[in-house]
Amino acid sequence: MKALIASDIHANLEALEAAMADADAAGGFDQIWSLGDLVGYGPNPREVIDVLRGLDHRAVVGNHDLAAVGAIGLEWFNPIAAEANAWTASVLDDARKDFIRAQPRILEMDEYEFTMAHGSLRDPVWEYVTTAAAVRACLTRCETYRCLVGHTHVPIICRMDGVENIAVIPPRPNESVRLRQDSLLINPGSIGQPRDGDPRASYAIYDSETETLTPRRVGYDVEKTQRKITSLGLPPFLAERLALGR
Repeated sequence: MKALIASDIHANLEALEAAMADADAAGGFDQIWSLGDLVGYGPNPREVIDVLRGLDHRAVVGNHDLAAVGAIGLEWFNPIAAEANAWTASVLDDARKDFIRAQPRILEMDEYEFTMAHGSLRDPVWEYVTTAAAVRACLTRCETYRCLVGHTHVPIICRMDGVENIAVIPPRPNESVRLRQDSLLINPGSIGQPRDGDPRASYAIYDSETETLTPRRVGYDVEKTQRKITSLGLPPFLAERLALGR
C-alpha cells in the first residue's frame, strides 16, 4: 500500500493536483492521508474537499477547517486568516461542512503504526511542533511507532532515541527514509502554502511494503492560484506569499 501524505493544502487546487500527478508519475498511490487544513487561505475550498472525498482517504481536522465550520471562533486567528476563513465558510455548503465535521482530531492507524494529528498529540488543533521538547511530548503520547503532524508548513523528520535524545533527519526530496521500528515524528510540510523558503508543494509517500517514507517536492502553477485569490478579493498577501514559500 502506498499513501500520499498531505498536509495544509489550504484550498490550493493547483498545488494538490500537481502533487497527485507527481505521485502518480513516481509509482502511484492507493490512499491519501490528510493531516488537516484542507481549507483556509486559498481560493478553491469546495474543489479540494471534493478531491479528497473522491479518493480512498484517512483524514484529521485542522484549525482552519474547524473555523470554516464554526467549531472555533475567528477571534483566534490573525485578521488576514480570519477574513479568509469567513469567506471560506460563506462558500461551503452543508454537505462539505459535514465532511469536515466528521474528521477526528487524532487518528490512530495501528495497521501501519501511524498516529495522525494536525498540530500535536498534546494539542491537535493549535500546537506547533518546532522544538525538541514538543517532539518529545508528542512522541511520549504516541501509542504507535510513528506520529504524523502538520500545521508548521515546514517538512521535518525527527527520531527519538530513548527518552531524551531527539535526532533530526533532514528530509531530502526523493531520498527514501527506512522506517523500521523507530519512534519517529514526521511532518510532510505543506502542499498549498510552504513556509520553508521553497514555494514548491511539499508532501511525502509512505510505502508499506518497503517500510519507507519518501519526501517529495513539486512545482505548480503559482500564478494561476495567485490570480484566483486576487480575483476573489481575498487579501493580496495570501497571493504574494505563495511565490516566496513564506
